[in-house]
Amino acid sequence: MNCLHSFPLLLLLFSFSSCIEFEREKLTYIHNEKKDEIRITLLYEGIFGNLDKGEYSQKNREDVATHDSLNLLQIDQLESVLKEKRAFFFSNWIAEYSKPSVEKILKSIIKGNEHGKFGDPEKKLIELLLKNVEVQNIGFYKNKMGKLCGGQTLKISNISQVLASANEVIQRQIIAHIPQLRKELGENVPSAWSEKTIDLIEKKLKGRFEFIRLEGNLMSFSTIMAEAEQKKLTDSSLKDLPSGARVEFRDESIVILVGSESDEVVQVSKKCFDGYQPNALNYVKEQHSDLLLTKKEVDHHFRTFLSRVK
Repeated sequence: MNCLHSFPLLLLLFSFSSCIEFEREKLTYIHNEKKDEIRITLLYEGIFGNLDKGEYSQKNREDVATHDSLNLLQIDQLESVLKEKRAFFFSNWIAEYSKPSVEKILKSIIKGNEHGKFGDPEKKLIELLLKNVEVQNIGFYKNKMGKLCGGQTLKISNISQVLASANEVIQRQIIAHIPQLRKELGENVPSAWSEKTIDLIEKKLKGRFEFIRLEGNLMSFSTIMAEAEQKKLTDSSLKDLPSGARVEFRDESIVILVGSESDEVVQVSKKCFDGYQPNALNYVKEQHSDLLLTKKEVDHHFRTFLSRVK
Protein backbone atom coordinates (compact mmCIF):
# COMPACT_ATOMS: atom_id res chain seq x y z
CA MET A 1 0.00 0.00 0.00
CA ASN A 2 1.62 3.26 -1.11
CA CYS A 3 0.42 5.82 1.42
CA LEU A 4 1.58 8.82 -0.63
CA HIS A 5 -0.62 7.99 -3.57
CA SER A 6 -3.49 6.14 -1.93
CA PHE A 7 -4.87 8.53 0.66
CA PRO A 8 -6.47 11.11 -1.70
CA LEU A 9 -8.30 8.33 -3.51
CA LEU A 10 -10.15 7.46 -0.34
CA LEU A 11 -11.95 10.78 -0.64
CA LEU A 12 -13.87 9.02 -3.41
CA LEU A 13 -12.04 10.66 -6.26
CA PHE A 14 -11.44 7.31 -7.83
CA SER A 15 -9.26 6.28 -10.71
CA PHE A 16 -11.28 5.73 -13.83
CA SER A 17 -9.98 3.95 -16.92
CA SER A 18 -11.53 6.12 -19.57
CA CYS A 19 -11.50 6.03 -23.35
CA ILE A 20 -12.77 9.62 -23.37
CA GLU A 21 -9.85 11.92 -22.66
CA PHE A 22 -9.00 15.63 -22.66
CA GLU A 23 -5.81 17.52 -23.45
CA ARG A 24 -5.89 19.88 -20.47
CA GLU A 25 -8.04 20.59 -17.44
CA LYS A 26 -8.40 23.88 -15.59
CA LEU A 27 -9.90 23.87 -12.10
CA THR A 28 -10.94 26.96 -10.14
CA TYR A 29 -12.25 26.95 -6.58
CA ILE A 30 -13.47 29.26 -3.83
CA HIS A 31 -14.00 28.20 -0.21
CA ASN A 32 -16.40 30.13 2.01
CA GLU A 33 -15.76 29.28 5.65
CA LYS A 34 -18.92 31.00 6.93
CA LYS A 35 -21.15 29.10 4.53
CA ASP A 36 -18.99 25.98 5.03
CA GLU A 37 -18.96 25.22 1.33
CA ILE A 38 -16.53 25.01 -1.55
CA ARG A 39 -17.43 25.77 -5.16
CA ILE A 40 -15.35 24.41 -8.02
CA THR A 41 -15.48 24.95 -11.77
CA LEU A 42 -13.99 22.31 -14.06
CA LEU A 43 -13.00 23.14 -17.62
CA TYR A 44 -11.95 20.31 -19.94
CA GLU A 45 -10.09 21.42 -23.07
CA GLY A 46 -9.69 19.23 -26.14
CA ILE A 47 -12.11 16.37 -25.38
CA PHE A 48 -11.67 13.31 -27.61
CA GLY A 49 -11.93 9.55 -27.87
CA ASN A 50 -8.51 7.88 -27.97
CA LEU A 51 -7.64 5.43 -30.73
CA ASP A 52 -6.38 2.69 -28.43
CA LYS A 53 -7.31 -0.86 -29.36
CA GLY A 54 -6.63 -2.50 -26.02
CA GLU A 55 -8.93 -4.88 -24.14
CA TYR A 56 -10.45 -2.09 -22.03
CA SER A 57 -10.72 0.48 -24.81
CA GLN A 58 -13.41 -1.19 -26.92
CA LYS A 59 -16.35 -3.54 -26.52
CA ASN A 60 -15.04 -6.04 -29.06
CA ARG A 61 -12.43 -6.30 -31.81
CA GLU A 62 -14.77 -4.69 -34.31
CA ASP A 63 -15.55 -1.77 -32.00
CA VAL A 64 -12.90 0.58 -33.37
CA ALA A 65 -12.65 4.33 -32.80
CA THR A 66 -11.52 6.45 -35.73
CA HIS A 67 -10.33 9.99 -36.30
CA ASP A 68 -13.93 11.00 -37.05
CA SER A 69 -16.08 8.69 -34.90
CA LEU A 70 -16.20 7.28 -31.39
CA ASN A 71 -16.49 3.57 -30.74
CA LEU A 72 -19.43 2.09 -28.81
CA LEU A 73 -17.61 2.00 -25.49
CA GLN A 74 -16.63 5.66 -25.81
CA ILE A 75 -20.21 6.59 -26.65
CA ASP A 76 -21.38 4.75 -23.52
CA GLN A 77 -18.82 6.60 -21.41
CA LEU A 78 -19.68 10.00 -22.85
CA GLU A 79 -23.38 9.38 -22.31
CA SER A 80 -22.71 8.26 -18.72
CA VAL A 81 -20.83 11.51 -18.07
CA LEU A 82 -23.87 13.45 -19.28
CA LYS A 83 -26.37 11.30 -17.39
CA GLU A 84 -24.47 10.58 -14.14
CA LYS A 85 -22.64 13.94 -14.04
CA ARG A 86 -19.18 12.50 -13.56
CA ALA A 87 -16.55 15.05 -12.55
CA PHE A 88 -12.92 14.37 -13.48
CA PHE A 89 -9.91 15.70 -11.61
CA PHE A 90 -6.96 15.57 -14.01
CA SER A 91 -5.48 12.41 -15.44
CA ASN A 92 -3.52 10.65 -12.70
CA TRP A 93 -3.42 13.03 -9.72
CA ILE A 94 -6.95 12.87 -8.37
CA ALA A 95 -9.24 11.20 -10.80
CA GLU A 96 -13.04 11.04 -10.62
CA TYR A 97 -16.19 11.64 -8.59
CA SER A 98 -19.52 10.18 -9.58
CA LYS A 99 -22.50 10.36 -7.22
CA PRO A 100 -24.34 7.29 -8.59
CA SER A 101 -21.24 5.14 -8.07
CA VAL A 102 -20.08 6.48 -4.68
CA GLU A 103 -21.46 3.65 -2.55
CA LYS A 104 -20.62 0.91 -5.04
CA ILE A 105 -17.03 2.05 -5.56
CA LEU A 106 -16.23 2.64 -1.90
CA LYS A 107 -17.61 -0.74 -0.91
CA SER A 108 -15.76 -2.53 -3.70
CA ILE A 109 -12.45 -0.80 -2.92
CA ILE A 110 -12.60 -1.46 0.82
CA LYS A 111 -14.42 -4.79 0.91
CA GLY A 112 -12.38 -6.09 -2.01
CA ASN A 113 -9.19 -5.56 -0.02
CA GLU A 114 -8.64 -8.20 2.67
CA HIS A 115 -7.10 -5.57 4.94
CA GLY A 116 -9.79 -2.93 4.48
CA LYS A 117 -12.49 -2.04 6.99
CA PHE A 118 -16.09 -1.18 6.18
CA GLY A 119 -18.32 0.02 9.00
CA ASP A 120 -20.24 2.99 10.33
CA PRO A 121 -17.56 5.62 9.49
CA GLU A 122 -17.49 4.51 5.86
CA LYS A 123 -21.29 4.49 5.70
CA LYS A 124 -21.34 7.99 7.17
CA LEU A 125 -18.90 9.24 4.52
CA ILE A 126 -21.07 7.80 1.77
CA GLU A 127 -24.16 9.53 3.21
CA LEU A 128 -22.35 12.86 3.52
CA LEU A 129 -21.10 12.70 -0.07
CA LEU A 130 -24.49 11.76 -1.46
CA LYS A 131 -26.16 14.57 0.49
CA ASN A 132 -23.62 17.36 0.07
CA VAL A 133 -21.87 16.98 -3.31
CA GLU A 134 -23.62 18.44 -6.33
CA VAL A 135 -22.23 18.25 -9.88
CA GLN A 136 -23.80 20.11 -12.79
CA ASN A 137 -22.95 19.83 -16.48
CA ILE A 138 -22.79 23.27 -18.10
CA GLY A 139 -22.29 22.22 -21.71
CA PHE A 140 -19.74 22.07 -24.51
CA TYR A 141 -18.10 24.67 -26.72
CA LYS A 142 -15.42 24.88 -29.43
CA ASN A 143 -12.24 26.77 -28.61
CA LYS A 144 -10.29 29.00 -31.02
CA MET A 145 -8.66 25.92 -32.56
CA GLY A 146 -12.05 24.29 -33.14
CA LYS A 147 -11.50 21.63 -30.48
CA LEU A 148 -14.30 20.32 -28.26
CA CYS A 149 -14.24 21.66 -24.69
CA GLY A 150 -16.68 21.26 -21.81
CA GLY A 151 -17.51 22.72 -18.44
CA GLN A 152 -18.94 21.50 -15.13
CA THR A 153 -19.54 22.97 -11.70
CA LEU A 154 -19.17 21.15 -8.39
CA LYS A 155 -20.41 22.31 -4.99
CA ILE A 156 -19.63 20.63 -1.67
CA SER A 157 -21.80 21.81 1.21
CA ASN A 158 -20.86 21.15 4.86
CA ILE A 159 -17.29 20.76 3.65
CA SER A 160 -15.89 20.64 7.21
CA GLN A 161 -18.04 17.58 8.01
CA VAL A 162 -17.15 15.90 4.71
CA LEU A 163 -13.42 16.36 5.27
CA ALA A 164 -13.62 15.26 8.92
CA SER A 165 -15.39 12.08 7.84
CA ALA A 166 -12.95 11.49 4.97
CA ASN A 167 -9.97 11.91 7.31
CA GLU A 168 -11.47 9.40 9.74
CA VAL A 169 -11.98 6.85 6.97
CA ILE A 170 -8.47 7.35 5.59
CA GLN A 171 -7.01 6.89 9.07
CA ARG A 172 -9.03 3.71 9.67
CA GLN A 173 -7.93 2.21 6.36
CA ILE A 174 -4.23 2.98 6.88
CA ILE A 175 -4.29 1.57 10.44
CA ALA A 176 -5.91 -1.58 9.07
CA HIS A 177 -3.02 -1.91 6.60
CA ILE A 178 -0.17 -1.55 9.12
CA PRO A 179 0.22 -5.37 9.58
CA GLN A 180 0.47 -5.69 5.80
CA LEU A 181 3.11 -2.94 5.67
CA ARG A 182 5.15 -4.82 8.27
CA LYS A 183 4.72 -8.07 6.38
CA GLU A 184 5.97 -6.48 3.15
CA LEU A 185 8.99 -5.10 5.02
CA GLY A 186 9.77 -8.54 6.48
CA GLU A 187 9.50 -10.15 3.05
CA ASN A 188 11.82 -7.52 1.51
CA VAL A 189 9.22 -6.37 -0.99
CA PRO A 190 11.01 -3.71 -3.13
CA SER A 191 8.28 -1.12 -2.60
CA ALA A 192 7.97 -1.74 1.15
CA TRP A 193 8.16 1.22 3.53
CA SER A 194 11.01 1.41 6.02
CA GLU A 195 10.56 0.38 9.64
CA LYS A 196 11.00 4.04 10.67
CA THR A 197 8.10 5.14 8.49
CA ILE A 198 5.83 2.31 9.61
CA ASP A 199 6.63 3.04 13.27
CA LEU A 200 5.96 6.72 12.65
CA ILE A 201 2.62 5.96 10.98
CA GLU A 202 1.59 3.77 13.90
CA LYS A 203 2.65 6.44 16.41
CA LYS A 204 0.96 9.34 14.61
CA LEU A 205 -2.28 7.48 14.06
CA LYS A 206 -2.77 6.80 17.76
CA GLY A 207 -4.23 10.31 17.77
CA ARG A 208 -6.30 12.14 15.17
CA PHE A 209 -4.40 12.99 11.98
CA GLU A 210 -5.65 15.35 9.27
CA PHE A 211 -4.64 14.00 5.89
CA ILE A 212 -6.75 16.59 4.08
CA ARG A 213 -7.12 20.16 5.34
CA LEU A 214 -8.87 23.26 4.02
CA GLU A 215 -7.92 26.56 5.67
CA GLY A 216 -9.32 29.56 3.83
CA ASN A 217 -8.41 28.76 0.24
CA LEU A 218 -5.36 26.69 1.20
CA MET A 219 -5.91 23.00 0.52
CA SER A 220 -3.34 20.50 1.75
CA PHE A 221 -2.85 16.74 1.41
CA SER A 222 -0.46 15.19 3.94
CA THR A 223 1.14 11.78 4.17
CA ILE A 224 3.19 10.45 7.09
CA MET A 225 6.77 9.60 6.13
CA ALA A 226 10.10 9.47 7.97
CA GLU A 227 12.72 11.92 6.75
CA ALA A 228 15.03 9.12 5.58
CA GLU A 229 12.20 7.73 3.43
CA GLN A 230 11.57 11.12 1.84
CA LYS A 231 15.09 11.13 0.41
CA LYS A 232 14.23 8.08 -1.70
CA LEU A 233 11.67 10.07 -3.63
CA THR A 234 13.03 11.39 -6.90
CA ASP A 235 11.79 14.43 -8.79
CA SER A 236 9.94 12.10 -11.16
CA SER A 237 7.81 10.79 -8.28
CA LEU A 238 6.20 14.20 -7.79
CA LYS A 239 6.61 15.91 -11.16
CA ASP A 240 3.12 15.01 -12.35
CA LEU A 241 1.37 17.50 -10.07
CA PRO A 242 -0.81 20.19 -11.63
CA SER A 243 0.52 23.72 -11.98
CA GLY A 244 -0.51 25.60 -8.87
CA ALA A 245 0.30 22.64 -6.60
CA ARG A 246 3.55 22.49 -4.65
CA VAL A 247 5.29 20.05 -2.32
CA GLU A 248 6.79 20.62 1.12
CA PHE A 249 9.07 18.07 2.78
CA ARG A 250 8.65 18.27 6.55
CA ASP A 251 10.27 16.35 9.39
CA GLU A 252 7.63 13.65 9.56
CA SER A 253 5.47 14.15 6.49
CA ILE A 254 5.21 15.22 2.87
CA VAL A 255 2.53 17.80 2.14
CA ILE A 256 1.01 18.75 -1.21
CA LEU A 257 -0.32 22.32 -1.05
CA VAL A 258 -2.73 24.12 -3.34
CA GLY A 259 -3.58 27.84 -3.07
CA SER A 260 -3.13 29.93 0.06
CA GLU A 261 -5.35 31.04 2.92
CA SER A 262 -5.59 34.61 1.61
CA ASP A 263 -6.30 33.79 -2.06
CA GLU A 264 -9.69 35.02 -3.25
CA VAL A 265 -9.77 32.41 -6.00
CA VAL A 266 -7.48 29.44 -6.63
CA GLN A 267 -6.73 28.18 -10.13
CA VAL A 268 -5.02 24.90 -10.96
CA SER A 269 -4.34 23.39 -14.38
CA LYS A 270 -2.71 20.32 -15.85
CA LYS A 271 -1.78 18.88 -19.22
CA CYS A 272 -3.49 15.51 -19.31
CA PHE A 273 -3.47 13.61 -22.61
CA ASP A 274 -2.14 13.90 -26.17
CA GLY A 275 -3.71 12.67 -29.39
CA TYR A 276 -6.70 14.94 -29.98
CA GLN A 277 -9.21 13.77 -32.60
CA PRO A 278 -12.47 15.46 -33.67
CA ASN A 279 -14.46 12.24 -33.07
CA ALA A 280 -16.12 13.42 -29.83
CA LEU A 281 -16.91 16.80 -31.38
CA ASN A 282 -18.62 15.08 -34.29
CA TYR A 283 -20.68 12.93 -31.90
CA VAL A 284 -21.79 15.91 -29.82
CA LYS A 285 -22.76 17.83 -32.97
CA GLU A 286 -24.87 14.89 -34.16
CA GLN A 287 -26.44 13.76 -30.88
CA HIS A 288 -26.29 16.71 -28.45
CA SER A 289 -26.19 19.89 -30.52
CA ASP A 290 -28.40 21.55 -27.91
CA LEU A 291 -25.49 21.30 -25.45
CA LEU A 292 -23.09 23.23 -27.71
CA LEU A 293 -22.67 26.72 -26.27
CA THR A 294 -20.12 29.47 -26.77
CA LYS A 295 -17.10 29.95 -24.52
CA LYS A 296 -18.61 33.28 -23.47
CA GLU A 297 -21.74 31.49 -22.25
CA VAL A 298 -19.72 28.89 -20.31
CA ASP A 299 -17.56 31.62 -18.75
CA HIS A 300 -20.72 33.46 -17.69
CA HIS A 301 -22.06 30.31 -16.00
CA PHE A 302 -18.75 29.91 -14.17
CA ARG A 303 -18.64 33.52 -12.96
CA THR A 304 -22.23 33.37 -11.74
CA PHE A 305 -21.66 30.06 -9.96
CA LEU A 306 -18.50 31.21 -8.17
CA SER A 307 -20.01 34.57 -7.19
CA ARG A 308 -22.73 32.83 -5.21
CA VAL A 309 -20.20 31.52 -2.66
CA LYS A 310 -19.37 35.05 -1.45
